[in-house]
Amino acid sequence: MSRAGITVAAAAAALLVSAGVASAGDGSVSVADNSGYADWVENGDTLTVCDQRADGWGVRGYIYRPYAGDPANGTVLIKASDPSYNGECVSVSENIDESVAISIKVCNYKDSSIIYCQHKRLR
Repeated sequence: MSRAGITVAAAAAALLVSAGVASAGDGSVSVADNSGYADWVENGDTLTVCDQRADGWGVRGYIYRPYAGDPANGTVLIKASDPSYNGECVSVSENIDESVAISIKVCNYKDSSIIYCQHKRLR
């Protein structure tokens, strides 16, 4: 392989590796009854929450630092709520250091009731 070919191959490999790292923390999780979802985009540190069912319940999403013994709960870093199915989602952005372990959680809510929660570790 020529020197130019090696340089191009190395640059392409570096690009693929850096692209994988940039999206390593991205993730989505749906409410257990599929009535909505929360989505996290690492590049821009943005949590988007969407209510997808006209059922009288809103959808709330969290980005949080999970507790060691209880990964479904932890210290909330970002919270966003989409109170009703109206075709619009709610997004909140806040810078979170990439060295912090985070999880995403989404639930249905109405007043003080929270149901059908799902969670997933992101990083």
